[in-house]
This record gives sequence, C-alpha cells and structure tokens, in this order.
Amino acid sequence: MEITLVLLGLVFIVVVYLFVKRKSETEWPVGKPCSVCGAEAGYGYDRYAEDLENIKPMCLKCLISQLQQDYETFTGRALVIQPAAGPPSYVFQPAKEWRNNFKDTKIADDVLSLLEGMEPNCHDCGQKASFLWVESKGLNGDNFSDTLDKGISEILLKRNPKPIPLCARCCVGRIAKDLQTEHITYGEVCSPKGSADGFVVPMGY
Repeated sequence: MEITLVLLGLVFIVVVYLFVKRKSETEWPVGKPCSVCGAEAGYGYDRYAEDLENIKPMCLKCLISQLQQDYETFTGRALVIQPAAGPPSYVFQPAKEWRNNFKDTKIADDVLSLLEGMEPNCHDCGQKASFLWVESKGLNGDNFSDTLDKGISEILLKRNPKPIPLCARCCVGRIAKDLQTEHITYGEVCSPKGSADGFVVPMGY
C-alpha cells in the first residue's frame, strides 16, 4: 500500500513538472522583446500552426516583413480571412489536411470551392492573384468556431461583401493595415507555406 502511494506521488510530480515545463516553453510571446530587432513584440510568429514550442516574438514591422516573404514564396492558393480581434491565433491551415482531420466541418470544402471560382487578377493592382480576401465583420473570439464548422459561405459571406482576389503584396498590405489600425495582437501568426491550397483564419484551439 505504501509503495503504491509513493508511486502515485512520483507520477503526480512528473505530470506537474511536464505541465509547468510545457507552459514555460509556450509562454505568451506578446510583450517580450522582438526576436529580430529587440523592440516590444505584439505577436508570435510560428512557421506551422500549433508548433507552439517554436513561436518567435515579433514586433509589427518585423512580422509584416516576414509575412511578405512568406506570402510571396507561397505557390498555392489561399483564402485569407481579414484579421479580427478576439481569437488568439491567425494561422494558415491546408484545406485537404484540415478536411482529413476534421471530417464533420465544412470550411475546407467551402474554401476549395471558392478558390476554384477566384478571378485570376488582383483586385487592387491587376497582378496575378493567389489569395482570396474575405472580410471578417461579425467574427470574434466567441463565434469563430461557427465559421470552421459551417463554412465561409454560410457564416461570413452572409454579412460581408463578395470576396476579392489579391496578389501577395496587396494581401499582406491589407493584413498590415488591419493589424495596425485595429490594434489587433495575436499570440500565434502562421503564413501559407508550400503549395497546398488552404485558408488563413483567426481562431483558437
């Protein structure tokens, strides 16, 4: 009996230690020094969504510079939902991977359908478009999951203008403007990577 209690105590100590260790490794990056220039960070940059142990604190200037590089080197297509205050993350999700992992949600199929109908030229400058911009009026930290579950068309497009095609430069320009003017911060920001079609969405886990 005593041995059992000792073993249970050791297990409890190990679990608490691992929890505290992981919490410290994924500490909120906002307010820390920017990993690039040392200024106060308002964001956490992540190469891949939920890779929480590798988030880098970044100020707005350095984040936008990184996003510009990422969006310009992305060779797929992505639907990009306008930044919205409330959700803690603003991340890219590959559509087919999302569909395989969350079969009961409709956002992936909806995104792929909308991307198929995207016009070829950027609305703002006329260059080749790779991104489809959707405004986010009505989206917040309490209801973002509705968009994931029911899709863009069912939730956002009923209360926002028609999506517009954008090139990488113009898309990042709109993201930067909204982050700055609306004073939106995110603990995790992840750009489109590779060539898989997908979507960038304000969300939480």
